[in-house]
Amino acid sequence: MATERRRRLRTLALLPVLLMLALPPRAHAAQAWWQPLAFAGQRVDSVSTAPGRLLVHIAAGYEVSTDGGRTFSSIGAAPTAATVLVSGGVAWDIRDGVVLTGRSADALHPDPSAPFLGTSAHLIAAPAAAPGVVVAVGSDNHVWRRDPSGRWATSFILLPAGGLSPPPQVTALAAFTTPLSLAVYMGTDGYGVLLTQDGGNDWTRADPGLPENVLGLATDEPARSLYAATDQGLLVHQLQTIPAPPVYHDSALLLRWLGIALVALLASVAAVVSLRLALPRPGEAVPRQ
Repeated sequence: MATERRRRLRTLALLPVLLMLALPPRAHAAQAWWQPLAFAGQRVDSVSTAPGRLLVHIAAGYEVSTDGGRTFSSIGAAPTAATVLVSGGVAWDIRDGVVLTGRSADALHPDPSAPFLGTSAHLIAAPAAAPGVVVAVGSDNHVWRRDPSGRWATSFILLPAGGLSPPPQVTALAAFTTPLSLAVYMGTDGYGVLLTQDGGNDWTRADPGLPENVLGLATDEPARSLYAATDQGLLVHQLQTIPAPPVYHDSALLLRWLGIALVALLASVAAVVSLRLALPRPGEAVPRQ
């Protein structure tokens, strides 16, 4: 009798485990925000794009890709690149610390309310989806924003990460120059990439999967992609929503929760039955040890 009771107890104890094994596999989480693309483990000093071309600079020199970063080939020197930003039909530039704007690169004039950014300032971005919005960085690492009315104000000041270390430097600004997104992306050499979608009023970290030291950013409108040059290689972000918890698709999540609830219920039943089997029945003698 005791042997039969022990056998029943073992069977009931294994029941929740067998049910867990029978549950549908866990749904896959959404794709990581940043994906490695090329030059893993190598320092990529800069990245830029042109129609049908992706250009990077590494220790060995300049490399160019014409297939979206799947393959690269060495080139002798960097092609001449346009220095004036043209976004949504409006040109923007910084020369000797002065913000310039106009309808073309040949008809630039000082933006009336823009602050003096310092002679070495050169980082500026303007999302085409938000006409009149501009973000620029001064020589002193001060981040400025311009609203559609033309008014400039402080947007962001980077603080030290901790201890006695200095604040990270802003290394890059990027935005889509066709109306794909309101986002402006800011690369830093300590905080990865920060993102704003309201013209620089608020910034959030946008670097899941990205090294902390970002050295350059570039957008690719036809591919709906953002490239990041980092001290650990070249990474790519496909345009999507702000980073969020893993997303489960279809009915996989519902089935899993139903399975978990069923296992919990059966485990409770098994515990009650096991307890009843283990306790002596009324009138039954308790076995001696």
